[in-house]
Parts: sequence; structure tokens; C-alpha cells
Amino acid sequence: MIEHPPDSVERRPATAAARILLGGPVALVTTHDRGADNVLPVAWHTPLSAEPPLVGVALHQSRHSLELIRSSEQFALNIPARPLLHLVQYLGSYSGEEIDKFDATQLETFTATHIDAPLLQGCVAWVECELEEVLPFGDHELCIGLAVAVHADERSFGERWLLGPEETRPLHFLGGNEYAALDAAIEARLPKDFESPSLILADRIAEELELTEEARERREERLGEIEREIEAGNVVDVAELEDESLPPLDLSTGVIIGEPPVLEE
Repeated sequence: MIEHPPDSVERRPATAAARILLGGPVALVTTHDRGADNVLPVAWHTPLSAEPPLVGVALHQSRHSLELIRSSEQFALNIPARPLLHLVQYLGSYSGEEIDKFDATQLETFTATHIDAPLLQGCVAWVECELEEVLPFGDHELCIGLAVAVHADERSFGERWLLGPEETRPLHFLGGNEYAALDAAIEARLPKDFESPSLILADRIAEELELTEEARERREERLGEIEREIEAGNVVDVAELEDESLPPLDLSTGVIIGEPPVLEE
């Protein structure tokens, strides 16, 4: 064990824990209460149990949607795809107490099978939930839902996320107004029974770092080649310059879409 952390390690405030644990698919929570529909994006959601299938959504105690979930005792989690990027940010910038988000955005929906809350078009997975319990934790409350129906677009999800065409991938919330989309699946390899785990894993860490550095250098060379061709006035076919042995450029990572309003919970 080393005594001091690496030079690149910085001490952060305890409140940074919430941001560090972000990165999963953002969800649009839909509700239906007293004849009105509402929708809000959330990043603080998680599975809680496999049997029974329970999920949790953490909402700030002041949020309008918390009242709607308590009253209706149901909600749906809709997992938006990449094309809904700007819509997700818009929905998180306003409260359902201020505007009718469905009227303002003309969101298209379809009927759920077990609950009254609508399901949203343009998403890639949907989880219908009946409210089991609401538990207070600090300044948030955890809405625990029993999953009573689950639906998924076969182009996006099998037994896991499939990472097909960009428009079929889920959005991942990074914080503020930045999002990402998964780029590629990476398969991990385990040491064989007769191999020394510490030596084999150390070798594979070094191997991954070398591959990453090599990919970065080759990518920079290709981009420099593109710039020179453009400066010379030549037409560039980017597809011909892509090396299939390297991960493709992911232009959806960290998309900036304006000032960073706080996501409404």
C-alpha cells in the first residue's frame, strides 16, 4: 500500500459524491394525477430489488412531482434516446407548476398497460411503477416503486443495452447541461485458473493504457491529415480515414446546449 495518493488526485467536497455517482441513463418520470399529466427528467434513480422488482427515484422535498406521485401512487420511468437531448434539458428547466409541459412541447405519448401515467414516444425503454413507499432521506425523499410492466425497443435493449445506431442509444446525464451516449461495449477478460491474478491483471492494465495512448496518437494524426486536406481545398471523406481497429469518434459525448439550468426534480 502506498502512503500518498497519486499527484492527479484532488480532494473534493463531500457534496461532490452525488455528481461522481452520476452517469447512468437519464429517465423522464411521467405522472397522471387528477386529470393532468406531468413529466420531469431525473438522474437519481436506481434498482433496489430483483424480487420483487423495486426501483427508487429520489426527489427533492420541494418538488411538484413528488406531490403528484404521492397523490396518484404511480409513475413511469421513460428512458429517452439521443434525439431527445434538447427536449430533456428543456423539461428539466421548468416546473410543472409553471407550465403544462405536454402542451408546451407537444410530446407524443402512448397508453401504459397497468397505470394511468402516459408513456413517451421517442424513448427506448419504459418501466411502469406502482408506488410502494416514500422514505425521507435528508433533503430528498425516495419514491419506491414496484415495477408492474417493462417495455423495451428491441433495437436498443436485449439482455443489456445493445449500442446500435446512435439514435437507438440512451442518454446519460453528466451534470449541468452536458450529456453523453455510450460509444462501445468493452469486454473484460478474467485470469485463467492457473494464472497469477495480480500479474495477469497488472499486465492487462498496462496493455489497456498502451492501446489508449496509441489510439490517441493515431487519432491526432488522422485529424491533422483532415485539416491539411481541408486547408488545401480538397473534399475529405471522413469515413475513409477511420481505422476500424480504433473506437469511432463519439460526437455525442459531452454535448453542450447552452447555459446550465438545474434539472427540475
